[in-house]
Amino acid sequence: MQADQDRPIASIRLAHAEDAAGIADIHVESWRDAYAGLLPDSYLAHLDHQRHTIAWTRSLAGPEERRHTLVAVIDDEVVGFATFGPSRDGSPASEGEIYMLYVATDWREMGIGRQLVQAAFVALWEYDKRTASIWCLAENAAAVGFYERMGGKRIAAPREERVGGACFEVLGFRWTIGRS
Repeated sequence: MQADQDRPIASIRLAHAEDAAGIADIHVESWRDAYAGLLPDSYLAHLDHQRHTIAWTRSLAGPEERRHTLVAVIDDEVVGFATFGPSRDGSPASEGEIYMLYVATDWREMGIGRQLVQAAFVALWEYDKRTASIWCLAENAAAVGFYERMGGKRIAAPREERVGGACFEVLGFRWTIGRS
């Protein structure tokens, strides 16, 4: 199924606790798929759907987290999600951040990630954020390419993050956001 350039393929809405299992499925699947060969195999093998479902259920039960998590839905199935909020790196109060952006493997390359990013930008704008950033593993060529195609400007200084007991370089991308 191919998305028409002008017509969204998925509906984007705030997540509900009932979406937790779908989000957990995408979260675990995406990590295993996108980070195979980048993160330690043992770390990826131990990602647990049930644990992620419990964590997402708890997270989405709180009103603050719920209003900062978007899901992409097609035919009542969660096919992608994004979380966002204030920048976590000490940036000015006017900067927001997309913390996570994942789309189910079978639904990639159809514009759903773009829809989620654009919806997160709108929500961040409504929270008085005028710029937004997102970070990804430097070796994740698909994510780097996607953020570049979305018009993200590379943040000059990469940083390191610890995942699965190892340190990895992550790259940041920044956008100026506004009403379109």
